[in-house]
Amino acid sequence: MVTDVSVTSRVSNEAPLTERQWVRRGELLAAARAVFERDGYHAATVSAIVQTAGLSQGAFYLYFADKKAVFAALQEEMATLLRRRIYWATRDEADPGRRLEAGLRAYFEFYDEYREWNHRLTIEGLGIDDSFEARQVQLYETLGSAFGPTMAELRVFEPELAAAALIGLAFQVAYWHHHQRRGQPPLTAASLARACAGLFLHGAASLANPSAQGGIHA
Repeated sequence: MVTDVSVTSRVSNEAPLTERQWVRRGELLAAARAVFERDGYHAATVSAIVQTAGLSQGAFYLYFADKKAVFAALQEEMATLLRRRIYWATRDEADPGRRLEAGLRAYFEFYDEYREWNHRLTIEGLGIDDSFEARQVQLYETLGSAFGPTMAELRVFEPELAAAALIGLAFQVAYWHHHQRRGQPPLTAASLARACAGLFLHGAASLANPSAQGGIHA
């Protein structure tokens, strides 16, 4: 499920980046994420990104053509990170139900750690360019495919549909928890994963009793 992105320098389309160039590129991506989270895509500028990174504009253009290109690279990097986390969280779990919960927990932990990036991507980033939305669709399709074998083991009749529904459930719950729920103590990634797994596998009745195994406050 994990796919690494092979990146080459804009100076040369053939030579891979050196270790030093990887470090510089990583600094620019980290700075870009901070600026996008703070200012939003439209208000963000290349000048703000390089100032945050402590680098020159010349250094920026060695790796990225413009603001759109660095946003796209950041989107791809974050998607790769999420795929890796879910893969490593689930790869050694033999029981399909626990594997599903482990994958959900990895997702909620990721969303919690990068909540501002995910928020910006949702409310603004996907409407900027069709390619940004296409990348996000591809990510969800990849995650759905990765859960496909688990759905088959659970004897789900339509595993692809069920996997897509699971991804949609996780996304909406994460958004609700971090950006719509107000005035209540935050829930842990583990409790959200347990509740969503119970809801998915056993229906709404699994949330009826807070002390039940699938309860959100259990």
